[in-house]
Amino acid sequence: MVSEEIKNVFIKYLKDKNHRITNERFLILDAAINMEGHFDADELYLKMRKDLMRVSRATVYNTLELMSDCKILTKHNFKGDRSRYETKYGRNNHYHILCLSCNMILEFENNDIENLLEKTCKKHDLKLMDHSLQVFASCKDNSNCKNCKIYPKKK
Repeated sequence: MVSEEIKNVFIKYLKDKNHRITNERFLILDAAINMEGHFDADELYLKMRKDLMRVSRATVYNTLELMSDCKILTKHNFKGDRSRYETKYGRNNHYHILCLSCNMILEFENNDIENLLEKTCKKHDLKLMDHSLQVFASCKDNSNCKNCKIYPKKK
């Protein structure tokens, strides 16, 4: 269940941008917030269909964009793959390392990076509004990459 706070953020955003407030959008909001990890629009759509929620694929795609615009979700494009989303609202900033061999996504937090960004912005009379960091790496031993079993390589 989505908190009232998140619902109110979404309602305010929709009103401010003159978007319709519909039951379908709130079904998608609830389903997206309850997804674990990084997910794409099709994964969310199929999960909702499995859970017998009737919404169109286009509405899922459009609503995810709205939720990204209002900072409830973060939209990622790892390796030029299709867009993936994760909950942003109420979470600490974190960063991603993506293995180019097996597509494993490792999340980590680092206060030193946060501090460096803040200091750099302050030095140039800027206010840090948002940021993201993606690091691309490769498992040391690709032939025995334990994560390849979890995240199969793309062909």
